Amino acid sequence: MRIIITCILLMFLQSFQTRCQTNVMTLDEAITTGLSNNFSIRISKNDNEISKNNNTIWNAGFLPHLGVSGTARRSALSSEITSASGVVSKSDNDVTSSLSLGAALDWTLFDGFKMFIQKDKLGLLQKQGETSARVTVENVLSEIIVTYYSIIQNKNRLRVLQDAIDFSNRRRELIMRKYQIGSASELAYLQSVIDLNADSAAFIRQQATLKNAKAGLNYLLVTDPASDYEVSDTITFLELPDYKTLVSSLPVSNVQIELATQNSSIAEMNYRLTHSPKYPQIDFFTDYNFNRSKYDFGTTSLNKNYGPVVGLGISYSIFDGFSRRRNSANALIQRETTDIQLQQVTKQIESQIFQLYNDYQNNLKLVKFETENVKMSKKNTFIAYEKYRLGELSDIDLRQIQIMQLEAENSRLLAQFQAKQTETELLRISGKILSNR
Repeated sequence: MRIIITCILLMFLQSFQTRCQTNVMTLDEAITTGLSNNFSIRISKNDNEISKNNNTIWNAGFLPHLGVSGTARRSALSSEITSASGVVSKSDNDVTSSLSLGAALDWTLFDGFKMFIQKDKLGLLQKQGETSARVTVENVLSEIIVTYYSIIQNKNRLRVLQDAIDFSNRRRELIMRKYQIGSASELAYLQSVIDLNADSAAFIRQQATLKNAKAGLNYLLVTDPASDYEVSDTITFLELPDYKTLVSSLPVSNVQIELATQNSSIAEMNYRLTHSPKYPQIDFFTDYNFNRSKYDFGTTSLNKNYGPVVGLGISYSIFDGFSRRRNSANALIQRETTDIQLQQVTKQIESQIFQLYNDYQNNLKLVKFETENVKMSKKNTFIAYEKYRLGELSDIDLRQIQIMQLEAENSRLLAQFQAKQTETELLRISGKILSNR
């Protein structure tokens, strides 16, 4: 028994020394580290850079295409020619060399306003990339906040279990003294040891849970999984706007609605693009070519020509098997679909806000109720222990009262965490999670 108590005391001492040696990480520090290191955020930033790089007048088709080409050839051919009269003429290793150089510029001057619409579409795609990056940042920020407060919850639960061990140990010592003088049974003493061991086992399991919660935060922050630190002891709540204010700001604050709006605008651009083939396409082209050929046989020894070529080209599709009509009809349907999806997303977010707001208000009420319940249960446990010390309460009744206090404290911690979790999700859905940090 002394060995068990010694091990428990050493475990507490080691836990205390570890807390003294580890750094304290605030929520703001965790958020700053996560926003800088998180893999998902870094990937979303790269995707956003790609959409920015694509938003150019070159990619939209405004600029001309300029290219150069060149060819150099040399040949040595032997030939044998027999005429109709039977005369044979031969030539050996007749050398021919040629050089060809050229530069060409092609420029689409008019394509049915396609390049202008395409440039607007590229701008929308860039904004959509920025919005998608914001979605990732908000999601990661929400995960960091919830994980951080889960660590606080598990830390406080560890403290509750430590208090339970202290209580069970006092009970065991009291029973041991009574057992030594013959005023308590061996059965009562053994039961007190069993209860102490059960509390100690729960404490050890909770230690593992706390370490795993910290490892989860370390993953989000991209730090060493075994990195240890201390966190705050309390869970505080923010003063959120009322329900009507949250709902009224959704069109400009919620990223999901913003993405749906951008999708609708892109669908409109795609519909306008289907009208471009209705117009003729006008192209400007100019070339400059240089050609030189040299012969070691025949009447011509050198042939050289060079100079520019300038022209305009016009093309128009008279009949394409009704493809333009089909593409335009499908694009119009897709535009209507994105409008419906925008309405769907808006209603869905409004419904989520309504439910989350109600849950948040109820959770705050539960926190107050559970806090008051903990105060009453602690007082009840104190009175029960005094009665137990005087022999007026049985072992079973005292243990049941102690368990009721444990349940009350765990219920309060759970209510606090659920309220904070709901608060964080409410801020994320309403689009205010970034402005509140």
